[in-house]
Formats: sequence, structure tokens, C-alpha cells
Amino acid sequence: MPPHEISPAGAAVARWLRPLALLPLFLAAVLPASAASQAEVEGAHVTLTAIESESAIRAALDIDLKPGWKTYWISPGAAGLAPRIDFGGSEGITGVELSYPAPTRFLEGDIESIGYVEPASIAIEAQRAPGPRLVLRAQILIGLCRELCLPVQLQLETEPSTSLGARAAVRRAFDALPAPNPAAGWQASLSTDGAALKVSGPSGALASASDLFVSGPEGWAFAKPSMISLSGQAHAELPLLSRPGTGPALERVDLMLTDGGKGELIRALPVRRN
Repeated sequence: MPPHEISPAGAAVARWLRPLALLPLFLAAVLPASAASQAEVEGAHVTLTAIESESAIRAALDIDLKPGWKTYWISPGAAGLAPRIDFGGSEGITGVELSYPAPTRFLEGDIESIGYVEPASIAIEAQRAPGPRLVLRAQILIGLCRELCLPVQLQLETEPSTSLGARAAVRRAFDALPAPNPAAGWQASLSTDGAALKVSGPSGALASASDLFVSGPEGWAFAKPSMISLSGQAHAELPLLSRPGTGPALERVDLMLTDGGKGELIRALPVRRN
């Protein structure tokens, strides 16, 4: 490729560079002085809803995409922006855990990304902490793409509601999550040359899956797997798209198997070294 030409991957990444360079000015323009529970942004309507039980808080972050817009999963592939959601400014909660519905693959030019092309909800669970108030405050950074890719940052704030609408919104978010799958019978390892992640598991599980998504520490990204079945075991190999230069090692990964429905999730599978 001549030096003045940009690769397809470079072109896709370049779509983010100008918006990211302008992000401080963008944030100053869009962040409200006092946060609300919902916001209208370019490409989506975003809402934070929460309910409370005896000891736990459950919430949903709904990203209602407008037609033609996309957003990204936690491991977005070669050219996406993974969501970053921070509840550190909240009151009365601790131990926040976020769970994502099954993503899909889509093309941006010649580059494959992983995320959502339909409205999606992130499920949130936390424990009640001592204190006079219970307020969820979320600092949110998401990528939204149509022809232009925008890094959108906003702050949402809400208190738990007892309304039927709030309970329905939270229930929908949790009902859409992949079912937990025990890690027994599953193995993951990096190839000898470090160029691919190899996954093996029960033949029936992988054979019935239409796709396999992998998320690991920040900076690690994997391409679409090739899958085969041998001697009652199913094997998948996912080429490595990127790895952090000085970031965390790949010690554990989460696997998400999809079959056109909610899918299944295997958490914290150890990664062996060959």
C-alpha cells in the first residue's frame, strides 16, 4: 500500500479522531448543570431507571437508538468505542455490576464492529450502602455511529422508583441478558505465536451457537471465530485484532455464545499459555 493511502482499518479509526480531539469542547457544551434521568443526544435517547428491593438496587440504562444508528459492545472490535459507565458519584450504593445483552456484528465500510443496531439496555445491579440518601449518578461515555461517529458523554441521575413503568423497564433489561453457563468443560488458551485465542468446549454448546464473542481486559480485541468440531469437542479460533502495549495480560476472558436469542455467558474463563 503506498505510504499516502489509509488502510480500511485506519480510515475507520480516523472517523473517531476528529470527534475525540474535540471532546473537551463537546462536553462543555452538552453536560447540564444538574443531571436528569434521561437525555436526548445525537442518534439516541438515553434513560437511567432504578428500583429498590430489600437489600439490592437494580437499574437499567436504556439506549434507544434512532433508525440507522449503532452503538458498541464492551469489546467493540477494530474500530468501535467501548462504553464507559462510572457510578462513583452515587450515594447509598456499593458493588456496582453491569451486564450487557448479546451483541451483533455489523460492517462500517470494510471494517467489522461489534455492538447494537437496535435499542439496547444495560442491566445494573448494586448493593445498598449505609447513608441517608440513595441516588444513582452515572458518568457515561458511549460511541454512536451512522455516517459520522460521535463520542457522546453525559451524566444521568436518578433515585429508585416504585412505578410500574420503572419496574417494567428494569425487568426488560434483565430479561434480555444471556443465561449464565458454568465454565466446566471449557478451556481457553493463546496460540503459541500469540496471534489467536483458542477456545474449546462441549460440542453441543458450540455447534448450536451462531456466533461467539469474547471480552477481556481493556485493549484486547478479537476477530470473528472459525469453529470446528473434533472428537466430541468443539473448537473455535479467534484471530487477535489488538493487544495493549503495556496493559494487563490476558489471564481471563468472558465468552458469550449467541444463537439468535439471548445467548449464554461464561464468565472469567482462565486463559492458559501454550
